[in-house]
Amino acid sequence: MKARFTTEQPVVRWQPLDQGMVDVTICLNGQEVTDESSQVDEFGETHTTKDAYWEYDFHQFREKAENINQETVDANPEYYLEYVPDQPENLEEQVKSQAQTIQMLTECLLEMSEAVYV
Repeated sequence: MKARFTTEQPVVRWQPLDQGMVDVTICLNGQEVTDESSQVDEFGETHTTKDAYWEYDFHQFREKAENINQETVDANPEYYLEYVPDQPENLEEQVKSQAQTIQMLTECLLEMSEAVYV
């Protein structure tokens, strides 16, 4: 994705957050660009303005700080330009996973109780 800024941006911006999270912003291949626009005022006069900005290949994501390392991102920001953090399971997947775990633990408990009380 492309993004525009009024000022030059660092390649990697690392912002620690509460609850062990971090926001990471990647800005690569920056180019200073100038746009020219014209407007006609109420007196029929044309006014031209030039707007300068910086355009970047851009990606921003939030990740658990334990899953990502600032030095690694700084060393290879190109890799993280397409990075997608692992998404938490939805509620249905969590319940299914917990049900499987409960079933497995129940079976283990029954097997252990048979071994102990025989």
